Amino acid sequence: MKYYVNTDERDDGSHAMHSEACQFLPNPENRKALGDYANCDTGLKHAREQYDKVTPCQTCCADCSD
Repeated sequence: MKYYVNTDERDDGSHAMHSEACQFLPNPENRKALGDYANCDTGLKHAREQYDKVTPCQTCCADCSD
């Protein structure tokens, strides 16, 4: 599955990570591709290497260990 991180910060300073199939996937200009990973946790680890505070989307990445 391909994962993306929202480049726009939330009010709390975090960025949301989404899968490619998410209904809340940001527009292309507001997201950064993380890559294709076997699971959500690997995508989240990669996202946190690029942004200090990343949280998984509760809709598409609910299975992440966060």
